[in-house]
Amino acid sequence: MRTGDGKYRDERNGDGKAFECEQPRRKRFRDITNAVKGEAVRKKRLFIGVGAALAAETVTALCMPQLLSRILDQLTVQSNAWLYGAAAAYCGVVLLKGAVSVFNTYLSEKLGWGLCDCLRADLFRVVYDLRMEQHSRIRAGEFLERLEGDVNILAGFFSSMFIDILGSVLLVAGILFVFWQKSGVLSGIFTVLSAGILLLFMTTQKGIARLWEAARAGETEVLGEFSQAVEAERDIAGLQKSAYVLDRFEHRYARFGKRQVRASFLGNLPATAFFSLLNLGEGTVLAVGVFLMGQGRMSLGELYLILSYAGILNFPFYRLKNEFAQLPAALAAAERIGGIYGMREPPRETGTEKAPADGSVVFQNVSFCYEPEQEVLKNVSFSVRSGEKVLIEGRTGGGKSTILSLIAGLYAETAGSVLVGGHAVSAYSREAYGRIVYCIFQSNPILNDTLRSNLTRYGGGYDDAAILEAVSAVGLEDWMRKSGRGLDSVISGEDVTRDEAQRIAWAGALLAKPAVLLADEFDAVIREDTVRLIDGLIGSFFADTTVLFVSHRKRSAVQVQKRILVEEGEVFAVPVRQNASESGE
Repeated sequence: MRTGDGKYRDERNGDGKAFECEQPRRKRFRDITNAVKGEAVRKKRLFIGVGAALAAETVTALCMPQLLSRILDQLTVQSNAWLYGAAAAYCGVVLLKGAVSVFNTYLSEKLGWGLCDCLRADLFRVVYDLRMEQHSRIRAGEFLERLEGDVNILAGFFSSMFIDILGSVLLVAGILFVFWQKSGVLSGIFTVLSAGILLLFMTTQKGIARLWEAARAGETEVLGEFSQAVEAERDIAGLQKSAYVLDRFEHRYARFGKRQVRASFLGNLPATAFFSLLNLGEGTVLAVGVFLMGQGRMSLGELYLILSYAGILNFPFYRLKNEFAQLPAALAAAERIGGIYGMREPPRETGTEKAPADGSVVFQNVSFCYEPEQEVLKNVSFSVRSGEKVLIEGRTGGGKSTILSLIAGLYAETAGSVLVGGHAVSAYSREAYGRIVYCIFQSNPILNDTLRSNLTRYGGGYDDAAILEAVSAVGLEDWMRKSGRGLDSVISGEDVTRDEAQRIAWAGALLAKPAVLLADEFDAVIREDTVRLIDGLIGSFFADTTVLFVSHRKRSAVQVQKRILVEEGEVFAVPVRQNASESGE
């Protein structure tokens, strides 16, 4: 909806649909056009090549009936040598048309996929720059489904659109021109028929597009819920809700299937009417041609020519039918992609502070909500002195991770102030703040890049000796040696276990030497020896670092100076026990 400052933001309706945005459709489609405009300019030679190949293909398609018509009329007049030559010429035109068609398909595929890959990259940049609050409102897999599913639909559409639509229009225009030369009656019949078919398709596309958009939304809904169910499988099994989740998924999938079938069925109805009209036109041509031939006003070759062109009309209209059948799905995909652009807002201004006074963290009457009137934190206030170790506890969904996210600068508080090192988070430059605060998550993401990049998180200024020292401190040197990997070896998530991924994250923290270290459920899914190693790191290497960590299972034995309990968005101080593992709440 439109906010008071004239910006647009995304909303969800009662069905949970995302990306509903009242930003004008024209503006959203302009965003898509702008994303590929520069690439289109760079590929202008491909456009010219496609246009030239289309013209050549159209000319050869129109020449083939002309040659056969000429041969028929000259069967009893010309010599065998002439007829053999004409037949050879016809075969040459057929081969030429096939070669041009293949070449045109290659150029069009290259052009369409190139433009859509450019759109995919631009969409990734838009998604990457969205605020974390916006990401948190999106179901799992929705962005990926648009970057892959919807863009792939557009790529398939555009890769054939130039050939099928423009080429078909050229061919239809050429055939109608021949009809006008041969018979005013036939030209009038087919001009009206062609206009009627195009009007039929154009007037039905908007409604069919809505059906396909609903079907695509249903697919996203099913895939998103499935992804979340798989991710929460342990919790679901623990709550003995597996049967409920399976029944719910089956119901959602059946509803999606009905939408898909309905869109496909109604989308094919215009095609049925299209073929009926074409068959009617061919019958009319045959009747009129026989009549003119009986009056001596048309030769056998000319009758064949007219009937051939009437049959050839099936081909361009059939291609148009296929494109129009894809058009609703492509429009729905473009509409959904436009929804991502509709979420984009100007980047927030950042400050100029580069260094904190200390490692203190202060929350002053902080409130936060992902959605209006749904507060996650309510007027929260607490302070952490520099160097303190703080355990944040509470039930799932109570706001523990949100507190860490606000300190990390991933979210911005709705009200109040978050101070880190004596300054508001927004007062720091983004680059500087990335060196001040370091975040470690339960499942450390491993990027498909070098081990060095995963350890340094793309930070510079670390020599190999320092990196290897950090690797040794977290016990990964044996893993590197046994696997034969060096710092510049490329790794992916499949190459490491959860424990190894967690150790890589802590090695990165050793390199970064942050003022504030945030750890969210680091002890949840790793082995006991890894938990003990990390406890040792916190007690030695990070003895002077402010450490705030969330723990649900409370396996860590780190000596904490403060415990904070978060319940339904409110914060309560909890007496400190001997160690975190003894807290039994």
